Amino acid sequence: MTAFRTAEIGVQIVALLALLPNFAALSQPVSTPQTTVIIFADRPLQPGEWTALSAALRTDLNTGDKELAPLDHQADFVRGDALRSGLEVRSAITVYLHGDCSLQPGGRRTAWGVPLGWVRRVDGRIEPFIHVDCTNIANVLAPQARFLGPEHRTDIMAGAVARVILHEWIHVATQNSGHAEEGIAKARFGVNDLIVDEPVFAGSGAGR
Repeated sequence: MTAFRTAEIGVQIVALLALLPNFAALSQPVSTPQTTVIIFADRPLQPGEWTALSAALRTDLNTGDKELAPLDHQADFVRGDALRSGLEVRSAITVYLHGDCSLQPGGRRTAWGVPLGWVRRVDGRIEPFIHVDCTNIANVLAPQARFLGPEHRTDIMAGAVARVILHEWIHVATQNSGHAEEGIAKARFGVNDLIVDEPVFAGSGAGR
């Protein structure tokens, strides 16, 4: 299921837009980063938050997930607030993190079916601008963070934000709005799809 609003393609906790892979994108070996992913945040990320996010992106890119094959696995991740003057890039993806990207514990879910991320289609082309709603992600995950320490919450949030970014990046890379049956490109996401390999989330099934 997809959500289209005024030429926007939205990603929701219950209806994430997924895309089919284009394996031809990796037909040529890449020795140096071809893509620079520039990440801006409404609220400056703390050093630990940035380290966790960039590490989560790099880790997920190298999981061997076939849906991630079209992406540049050697991409360079750059903080928007640390851009140096005169930076030249071959290909750029710009990510905007909206709201509060810190995960605080909560007693109950306050977000149902909310958009987590989106890209826009203009004149038939999906633009290389990714928007992620950190506040909505944090609200969805808050109940699962009740018994976690600050560093663990940072890692949990970074992993969830990274998966939304990569989901939308597939959208841009393939220019395709199809759905996969499972994985990061599936049509429906629950909490356990945002956070993987974490026992604290086992069996939660929220958002399905």
